[in-house]
Amino acid sequence: MARLVYLIPVRKGSKGVPDKNMKLLGGKPLVAWVLDAIVASQTADEIWVATDDDRAERYLRESHPSVGIYRRSDSSATDTSPVIEVVREFIAATDHDPADMLVLAQATFPFTTPGDFRSLQSAVEAKQADSYISCLRSKRFIWQSDGTPLSYQLDAKPLRQAFGGTLIETGAFYASTVGDITRSGRLLSGRICIVETSPGTDIDIDEPID
Repeated sequence: MARLVYLIPVRKGSKGVPDKNMKLLGGKPLVAWVLDAIVASQTADEIWVATDDDRAERYLRESHPSVGIYRRSDSSATDTSPVIEVVREFIAATDHDPADMLVLAQATFPFTTPGDFRSLQSAVEAKQADSYISCLRSKRFIWQSDGTPLSYQLDAKPLRQAFGGTLIETGAFYASTVGDITRSGRLLSGRICIVETSPGTDIDIDEPID
């Protein structure tokens, strides 16, 4: 059975909401919501936070002492750094088995539930794919910018109750083995399994209005 190693990237430099990962939401810092959901799910063999934020590190060492802290480099914590950069950096700096399943979980998605992480674990244990991605099923009809509907035909619009919906990538979590990430240089490769998550999991705290 694959071990689930969670990695949560947290950085101090946020332009949309300064210091957003430590902003209080419902009485606790934003970063604590995903951490608490992972812990409550009882799916993690290891939980790590990759951060360049001294304040976040102090908080985590006091509130979540079992969580590993990886000090990410400055180059992997800029506004333009792709998230795969800190993932590859973490893998290179730590001694994990290539068969370990690395789960990138995003702190900015506070409504990801323990049940969502258990759904991921079930899919991994069933060996349904090589990589896993969180998606939310939306029953809203999608249009293209050229004025044409993407999810139905104009002469055959389905009733909403009969509409299967559209799967929207939430960004809440991605998972692949350490070996596959190392080989491909990507978070997702090979056969990809969609893990449907619960309502609200598409809410990403990125701007003050969020």
